[in-house]
This record gives sequence, structure tokens and C-alpha cells, in this order.
Amino acid sequence: MWLRRAVPFIWASVIVLGLTAYVLHPGYFSLAALEGTTDEHRAVALILYFLILSVRGLVLVPSTPLLLSGIVLFDPLEAFVVSMLGILTSSTLVHCCARRLGFDAVLEERYPEQSEQIRAHLMEHQFPVIAGWSICPIVPTDLVVYLASTLRVPLWKCLVGVGAGEGVLLSVYILIIRGMLLA
Repeated sequence: MWLRRAVPFIWASVIVLGLTAYVLHPGYFSLAALEGTTDEHRAVALILYFLILSVRGLVLVPSTPLLLSGIVLFDPLEAFVVSMLGILTSSTLVHCCARRLGFDAVLEERYPEQSEQIRAHLMEHQFPVIAGWSICPIVPTDLVVYLASTLRVPLWKCLVGVGAGEGVLLSVYILIIRGMLLA
């Protein structure tokens, strides 16, 4: 259970390190600098992007800012494929680790009303609830995956639901962001 106590510390450390780097070297964080670095080191950038998307669910970091960053920095097809792989990997990790790391208890504590409502709906309509929840950008997909895991919803049902919902959402994001960048 040491990991459960370490997660907030890791999360805070990453934020502090990121803010410190931004304050000390703001030029490295400009869009032009990020695009240049991404172009020069395409494979490394894609792998790093995938890894960040893959583990972010374990520390409850929302995916939307990362997805928007990926859409801006990568080609649309690259952004879609790598983002979907990262989201599905994250969902797999969340599903497998939810009970082992005690996240189900944390979520029940933090969001008791939402957890109970989702549980009731999940018991009746697993796939539509997971897909519908995943397509909504303002709610955490990881929450429904955690709850599905605690209800012993099979991993494949979670991944198909998350893939369907997030695939539609990511496609809309790509169309809107790319349209704004080209305008």
C-alpha cells in the first residue's frame, strides 16, 4: 500500500518540477520550440507521448489536455492512433490495478453519490454506460473503468466501450483543433 501514499507525492513533484522548468526556461515551452523538438525527434516524442498517456490514469490525470497537445504536435493520424493506444493501455492498467492499489475505496470516498449511480447503471447496461461515459469530455473516463473493475466487468467490455467513446471524442477533437489551426 506504499504506492497509494506515494501517488500524491509523485503527482505534486511532477507539477512542481514542470512549473520550475517553465519558470526557468520559458522558451523551451513555446509552441514553435515544442513543434521543432517534436519534428527533430519524432519517434522519441511519440513514445514519450504514449507512455505519459498510458500511466496518467493511475494518478488520475485527465487525458483531455494531453490529447489536445498531441493533436497540435503530431499529424492527425499519428495523434489518433497513438492517443487511442495510450488511452486503451491506461484503461487496461486502471482496470487491472484498481482493486490491488485500493483506488476503489478512494473513489468511493471521494465520489460516493456518483459511484453509486454509476454502479447501478453499470449493473444493467455495461457497454452503453462505459461508451457513453467515455464520450463525455467533462467526466473522468478512469472513474467508470475503476468502478467497472470493482464490479468485475470483463476487461474486453471496458476496452470496447472506452475505445468506442474515446474514438468518437478524439475524432471530434482532431476535426475541431485541426480546423482551428488551418483557419
